[in-house]
Amino acid sequence: MYTNKFNKYFFVFVLFFLIQLTYSQTDVSGSQFNLPPGAKFSIKQYKKIDYSYKLSQNLNLPIEKKFLKFTNQELLLLKNKDVKSHNYYIDAKDYFNCLSNKVKKSFTVNELWYIYIYDQELKKNLTLIK
Repeated sequence: MYTNKFNKYFFVFVLFFLIQLTYSQTDVSGSQFNLPPGAKFSIKQYKKIDYSYKLSQNLNLPIEKKFLKFTNQELLLLKNKDVKSHNYYIDAKDYFNCLSNKVKKSFTVNELWYIYIYDQELKKNLTLIK
């Protein structure tokens, strides 16, 4: 009887330990990303994608890309309503404009937005490519 009870407690302990170990290995939280103001991070919807491999490929995507869906007038209106959001999108616009043509030819708009929000290391490295 004691052995059976011990086995149950031992199993629960091992299960708890494995769950803790799993979550500690996947230390993903919204704080390490560049989320837009007011956005909530959801681990269930997050999928890590490494786009760095695209730099070694010779892609030739069109350079002319519309990174923001806001017009300049809409950005000005946003400034009056929500300064944090306005500044976030202005910073994003400046970031996308400073990227080299090689980078712009290598990534789609959606990929660059993913990098801007979720991959801070690659985001920094892309600004160094001429």
